[in-house]
Amino acid sequence: MRIVAIDFETANSSMASACALGIAIYEEGEILDSFEWYLKPHHRYNYFTNTHIHGIRKEDVEDEYEFVYYYDELSVILKDALIVAHNAMFDMTVLNSVCDVYGLDHFKNPFIDTVAISRRVYPELYNHKLNTVSEYLDISLNHHNGKSDAFACLMILLKSMAAYDAYEVEDFLRKIRISWRYNM
Repeated sequence: MRIVAIDFETANSSMASACALGIAIYEEGEILDSFEWYLKPHHRYNYFTNTHIHGIRKEDVEDEYEFVYYYDELSVILKDALIVAHNAMFDMTVLNSVCDVYGLDHFKNPFIDTVAISRRVYPELYNHKLNTVSEYLDISLNHHNGKSDAFACLMILLKSMAAYDAYEVEDFLRKIRISWRYNM
């Protein structure tokens, strides 16, 4: 099964203001790739109030492509994939919102949330934020960098599966009594 971890950064409070997308791809026991696309937000959402969170400024993305440019490539990456994200509802909502802005079909992939997984597998943690779980599992993290966040999310899943001696996602989720959801 192909697993694709994603992490969006947004320019502002609008879920349609994606300004970066980090991706980490895992298949057949191997991490195939991890990378980040900077995205120029659609002109209606091209104002930056979240720079203090992720450091991305309008100037950093003004010459980049908009999300619509990457849609076909993302469709290939996500074909038959399980999507994984930390606080997955945020990332899936951003994904759906940017698709809506451009009149694109939503991705119908199943997805799982590593916040829910880390709560189940590591209940001893005082919180289950990405940086807290990453530190606990000794995962290198440049927090709020899309590529680094996506890679850390993928590693949380893989290390959690290994902690349960589970090497198939379905088996692991069954063991921890979590199921995936489907994007609409």
